[in-house]
Amino acid sequence: MNQFIEPKILQGTRDFLPEQMAKRDYVLEKIKTVFTKFGYDAIETPAIEYAETILGKYGEEGSKLVYRFKDNGDRDICLRYDQTVPFARVVAANYKTLPMPFKRYQIGRVWRADRPAKGRYREFYQCDIDIIGTQSLVAEAEIAKVMAEVFTTLGFSKFKIKFNSRRLINSILNDLKIPAENQAGMIRILDKMDKLSPAEIKQELKSLASDSEVSKLLELVCVEGSSNERLNLFQKYNITEIQEFLKIAKGFGIPDEVLVFDPSLARGLDYYTGVIFEVYIPEVDIGAVCAGGRYDDLCSLFCPEKFSGVGVAFGFDRIIVAMEQLKLLDEISLNSQALVAYFDADTLPDSLKILGDIQTAGLKAEIYFEPAKIAKQLKYADKKSIPFVVMCGSDEKERGEVTIKMMKTGKQKTIPQDQIINYFKGYSSL
Repeated sequence: MNQFIEPKILQGTRDFLPEQMAKRDYVLEKIKTVFTKFGYDAIETPAIEYAETILGKYGEEGSKLVYRFKDNGDRDICLRYDQTVPFARVVAANYKTLPMPFKRYQIGRVWRADRPAKGRYREFYQCDIDIIGTQSLVAEAEIAKVMAEVFTTLGFSKFKIKFNSRRLINSILNDLKIPAENQAGMIRILDKMDKLSPAEIKQELKSLASDSEVSKLLELVCVEGSSNERLNLFQKYNITEIQEFLKIAKGFGIPDEVLVFDPSLARGLDYYTGVIFEVYIPEVDIGAVCAGGRYDDLCSLFCPEKFSGVGVAFGFDRIIVAMEQLKLLDEISLNSQALVAYFDADTLPDSLKILGDIQTAGLKAEIYFEPAKIAKQLKYADKKSIPFVVMCGSDEKERGEVTIKMMKTGKQKTIPQDQIINYFKGYSSL
């Protein structure tokens, strides 16, 4: 008796069939179009890195989620946790030849040993943009503009770019006399505010600060009101950075209702130092769909030079989930726009010529691979949502014609073979 291996995959990973890949490719191309519009160029880094490159760069919580193993050469290896630290390594190794400031985008898989949940996977795609080699807040404002344009281009009518400043958070913690060694831990707890209840957040914070300090902190960062109303409550702190960022963002044309100052926003990774971002889709309960911020010292981990940078990662898989829930991907079809039927050996040369003519007209087309009843071929076209089936049987061949069936309506049209290119040119933008 044959013993078959069960065709299973690891929890938190997924296969994607053509219907899903068509949607994913569509979204990727939309995102890339915005990136390149703003002058970002692509790079690529390995999926695996030396452990010393990866570990210790994300804080205690992040390091627990890194996939780490020994290879056959007994080298300590990690899978890529994000694309920012590898990017810093690339800059440190190549800064003498790179144009500075350097702008890049990178789209690729990352891996986290996290507990799988809705919109949270162990293997997923990130779409990153970064600007490195400048401290100018124009960089933060441009990043915010790119985020706004990506979500607008993808069809989201409602989204919020929440922002805060790590410098402001640090000032608040210092003002509350929180010991320096406890501040990073408190920031990581604040970063869980969209995952834990207020009571749970308060309880965790109490492990690092007194009851009164925790109450004062939460009272400050959880204020209600508009961005300006919230910002006015922090006048005792240095908020020049935030005010200047908002002024430049306005020059970029980012609507006021899109940019939301949220003093509770923390971002858990240790390398952030300035303005930080998270993007939310109010209509979809899936968490942040894009996040990042300013980092001042990441490259100095790999070289003596200090390059300040700012960047964000678009959570590609969460964006897909959100778009599917909002029915923004319902009209995305597979590649083929026309199927040429195959009846017999005598008509095959004509069918191949017709296939070439349709492709010349600009449509993506394919031919059925073997002679079969037309009902079977139409069923194939229907399964792939192919709009047109083009038939040239013995009768059409004798008359020098083709019959075109519109699958959506079921209507048919017969035209001379020599008019195929002109006929289908009108559909080449489908």
